[in-house]
Parts: sequence; C-alpha cells; structure tokens
Amino acid sequence: MDNQTTVLVVDSDARQREIIYQALEGMGLHILITRSIYEALDRIERLKIDILIAPLKEERIDGLKLLEAAQQQNPDIGVIFLTLPNVLETDIGIRAMLHHETSYFVPKPPNPVHLKALLRKILEKQRLTLENRQLQSQIDEKKGLIRLTGHSPKIQEIRAVIAQVAPTRATVMIRGERGTGKELVARAIHDRSLRRGQLVIFNCAALTESLAESELFGHERGAFTGAYHQRKGKFEAANGGTLFLDEVGELRLSNQARLLRVLAEKEFERVGGNKTIQVDVRIVCATNRNLEERVEQDSFMVDLYDRLNVISIYLPLLRERKEDIPLLVNAFIEEFCQENGKGLKTITSRALRTLMKYDWPGNVRELKNCIEGMVVMSNSSELDLDDLPDRVLKSSGISPSLIFSVPGAESPIPSSPRMNVEVGMSLEEIEKEVIQATLRHAKNNKAKAARILNVSKRTIFRKINQYGLCDN
Repeated sequence: MDNQTTVLVVDSDARQREIIYQALEGMGLHILITRSIYEALDRIERLKIDILIAPLKEERIDGLKLLEAAQQQNPDIGVIFLTLPNVLETDIGIRAMLHHETSYFVPKPPNPVHLKALLRKILEKQRLTLENRQLQSQIDEKKGLIRLTGHSPKIQEIRAVIAQVAPTRATVMIRGERGTGKELVARAIHDRSLRRGQLVIFNCAALTESLAESELFGHERGAFTGAYHQRKGKFEAANGGTLFLDEVGELRLSNQARLLRVLAEKEFERVGGNKTIQVDVRIVCATNRNLEERVEQDSFMVDLYDRLNVISIYLPLLRERKEDIPLLVNAFIEEFCQENGKGLKTITSRALRTLMKYDWPGNVRELKNCIEGMVVMSNSSELDLDDLPDRVLKSSGISPSLIFSVPGAESPIPSSPRMNVEVGMSLEEIEKEVIQATLRHAKNNKAKAARILNVSKRTIFRKINQYGLCDN
C-alpha cells in the first residue's frame, strides 16, 4: 500500500459515492470513501492524501477547507471538485480557480469516463513532477557533493550516515568549522529524502531577534511598523520539505522557545496573528559552536538541544583528510574550467604537493576559492607553482619572489655578458638580473621570456612590475 496512490473521496450522496468508486476501481489506487467533512479531516490528519475528490461547497462539506488541510501534508496533492451548474460563476468558484489553479471541476453527477480521464491526467502530472524532482536531486547531488569527494575513512563514514538518516524524519545536527561543507551535507540529506517540499535555508546569525522571528514564522499585515503586507515565513515555505537552520547556536532565547514549540506541536502563529498554522517540516541544523557549553551557560535551551541533537554528524577539517585533496583539486578544476568556458586544465605534481602541505584554515571552501582563482587567472593549460597564492607558497617555505629557484624547475638562462651576478648579491637581486637579461635576450618579448624561464606570462608581468624593469 505504501507505493499506491491514495485517493480520498468525500461525498454525502451515497449514489455519487458509488459512481465514483466504480469509476476508480481497477486503477490500482488506494481508495478511501468518507461521508462528512469530519471523517475526511480525520483521514487527512492521519494519512498523506495524493488526490482529493470532494464537493467544492455544499451544506456539510467545504472542499476548499479540506484541500487546505490536505496540502499541509502534501503540497503536490491533486484535486477534483464536484460542482453544481454555474457554481464557477460564484464567489467561491472564482476563489477556487484563482488560488488553486491546478484544480479540476466536474459537474454533478460525475461522468465516469470523464472522471477516469482526469485521474490519469493528475497521476501523469504527479509522476512527471516526482521524476523531475528526482532528476534534479541527482544533478544537485553530483554538483553539490563534490565537496564531499574523497576516499578517506571519515568521508566514507559521513556518506554512510547520510544514506541511513536521509529517508527518515529524524532531526539532524551537523557540526564542524566554517568551510567544512555543512550546507552541502544538509542538501544531500534533503535530496536523498525525496521529500516533496523544498529545502529552505535560514542563517540564524544573520538577523536581529525580532527580524529572525518574523523571518521564521512570518507576520500579518500591521504586525509591526513597516509590515504593510502579510508574509509567510521560512516554516511555511518549507512545508513538506526541509528547513536548514545554519548557525543555530546563535538563536536568541525567545526564538529558541518558539522553535521548540513548533518542533513539539508542529504548529505556530504568524507574528501579529492568532490563526494556528500546521506544518510538516523536517529540521536539519548546523553549528560551529559548542552547544553543550552554551546549555551549561543557560544561553541555549536544554530541551531544544535534546530535540535538535537526535542525529549528529561531525565534519572533519580538511587538514585531517589531506589524502582527499588531489581528488578535490581535480574536481574543482573541472568544475571551474567548465563554468568559465576554459579548456580543461591539469595541475603539476609539484603544485599539487604544495597544496597538500598547506593547512587550509578555511577548509574546503578555501581550497575551492583557491582553485577558482588559479583557473580564472591562468592562461596556460597547466597550473603550476606560479599560479598558487602567496600564502600557500609561503607555507611550504617557498618565497613568491623566488619562484624561479624552486627545485625541479627547469630554467634555461641564456649566457649573456650583460648579466652581472656577483658573490654577495641577494637572491632577489639575482632573480631581477636573470629576468632582465632574459628579456634583453628575447628582445623584450614577454611570451618568449616566459617560455625560456618556464613560467607563465602572468608571472613575467608581475616580476616586471615588482622590480620596476624597463622595456629595453
């Protein structure tokens, strides 16, 4: 039954219920028949309804109210309203068409052939929606999980945990320093859950206490100065999906209390409103703070901590899994070459070794930014030492100003009586003299000088500017 489409039929007329049941029978559907709005609401509260068939409006049944309740559990629900003649010209008919554009309207009594055709149309649309969502999830995962690339034991363990927790409803707390990929793990959990709603992201540290409350729970018109319109919050936007609370440790206590209530009761009111809104939202949160210490300091509610910390995923620092750096580097090079319309580049072994010696305090995010800069600025098909940022070179004991003297670099310098190198000169003075002599030999052809010195043109121009070399 889990794989069957559930259809809820609501009608007080026994004859019409029979017509509808006979029309749906044999289509492989899980059919639920109810006679009143109270029976229907009870079923909606306990089950996820895929298709609703109900009167648009009659004495004891309000189809719009049923639809709104069912959408709380399933935003993608299909609906067929049973209507009386000319009902679409009334206020309720116009309201239904305006607010529920995907609704279908069938005159009473329903024609079985017409009803079956509409059911097939709804089923096909829902199938395509699910396939598109799954395909997009695969595309997003391929692109997003690039930062989780690697064969290190820690990354393999994280992948296994994601695969295990994603299909569940469990709340997940992702811990790790900045740049370790907490948002990417949250996306992977949501994508693999196949929840029909969207992933909504909220940075808890970005707003003041009052603005955070409005952003999370929405507000009614006139709730405060500047609230000119009703606005839905992140919880409503994430209904049926996942809400990712980044930096959750920065939430103020009043916001924590409201969040705890939503987690416990799955309902809330907008700021300035009294209408209770029910939601089905999965919470994934992230923090780089020690929440246990904040609990002890009474700056984080222990009850909220317990509800958020059902499953914990700890993300390692990049320097703790350096064996993954070559795979990450190659993946980033491919990504940024494609993104910037450049031919595929490679990286030299000495440049890669230098990247692996660096401690990466900004973790994978810093590595990503580093590779992006190298790809964008390089005019060569090969990334080498002179493409690396100065901070990375210095971490390996390589002075950026002495890049030509790196062991292993072949720098065929032409003999020249005009190159004056003497004992006691500094290495920088020698480098300046070598570059100037090479430029004279190449008749000031920067590209030729770069080839002779086995460096990029960018480095030649940088050195000319650094040493104030003249063009002749």
